[in-house]
Amino acid sequence: MLYATLGRLDEALDTVQRAYAVDPLLPLLPATDVFVRFWRREFDEAVAIGAKAVELHPFLQLGRAFYAQALEFSGRLEDALAQYQIGSVMSPELSWLRALEGACLAKIGRADEAWAILGTLIHLRCTEYVDAYGLAVLRSALGQYEEAFGELARAVAENSAGLFALEVDPKMDCFRSDPRYPQLVDAFLRGPGSGLSLPGQEPRGDAATAEPAWLAK
Repeated sequence: MLYATLGRLDEALDTVQRAYAVDPLLPLLPATDVFVRFWRREFDEAVAIGAKAVELHPFLQLGRAFYAQALEFSGRLEDALAQYQIGSVMSPELSWLRALEGACLAKIGRADEAWAILGTLIHLRCTEYVDAYGLAVLRSALGQYEEAFGELARAVAENSAGLFALEVDPKMDCFRSDPRYPQLVDAFLRGPGSGLSLPGQEPRGDAATAEPAWLAK
């Protein structure tokens, strides 16, 4: 995974293959394989491996979520939605998974259901943590591009777990041509531990709701 997040996807795949030789029954190994293939845009291969992963480890939510994303990006939206929904039933506390389900619904054309999921997650945010990286994907699928980019900035401020794949994630491809994107990546790479604010952001008590100045085009 470290190789992958650094963009060294050939080395990441080689490491996965060597891991199979050492312990082919390691539960997280097929899920990791799916994600590396997904990041390499090898969606059909990711789907084939993902199908085996959920068969072998049906209660491993990460494997099912990675499989669903591979299905979605290979064009099998209905199959992807089924996997997202199973995952959401198994792990209802994962807000990012619900957001990905909503994004898939939007792509299928079931916008009313996607908007309902967005409304639920925004309301939930009033009382507990909701992953902004997932919300960025959902808002983008619903055509809320500026709001989606704002969620990405919030994800950086909150150090969202999903950011580890920021540079290789196909779900982020729609943002890469935005002139603000390199600044967002730079802010993430400096990290919350650097003691630095997001570009153009004045120090505030609630960094999660502060809007960086570079969000304005």
